[in-house]
Amino acid sequence: MVKQGIVVCACAVLAATSVRAQDAASDSSSRTAVEITPYVLLGSNSSSGVGASVRWPLVSQLSAELDTSYRRGEIGVLNLNLSLLYDFPQAGRVTPYLAGGVGLEQYGTAEVVGGSVVPMERTAFEVNAGGGIRVRADQNWGVRSDARWFNGIGATAPERWRLYNGVTFGRQGR
Repeated sequence: MVKQGIVVCACAVLAATSVRAQDAASDSSSRTAVEITPYVLLGSNSSSGVGASVRWPLVSQLSAELDTSYRRGEIGVLNLNLSLLYDFPQAGRVTPYLAGGVGLEQYGTAEVVGGSVVPMERTAFEVNAGGGIRVRADQNWGVRSDARWFNGIGATAPERWRLYNGVTFGRQGR
């Protein structure tokens, strides 16, 4: 399970690196380049974990984000989400945003097998909504806080909250 998480994070970083090289070549001076945010999270039911998000600017104030995380809760699980982010006007170094998207979530359920309660791993389609703030420290990095609500689709899929804080790397245009 941990190996899968490492592979997913490595692929996200490699994809972001190649996209960032293309973005730098186009020299979009008024938009932020690709941003990478490794983070730590605290979720519902005292679950905690780590993850990474990669954010690509699309048009005007809209961007796409690929987010993956490994969360330790009822069992160790991976999550993968694709979201759209809408940036509100920047206030100094602070940019508030709204987010919403879809993804896949692994989760655990308890089942009785042979007279014992055994945690079973499940996967569900999920939707998410939330928002946060990005605070730019300089043109190359900043910090980010994000709060999201996740709702799995299915009879046993959970509803949960997640709060994360991370460091964002990516060149900010002027």
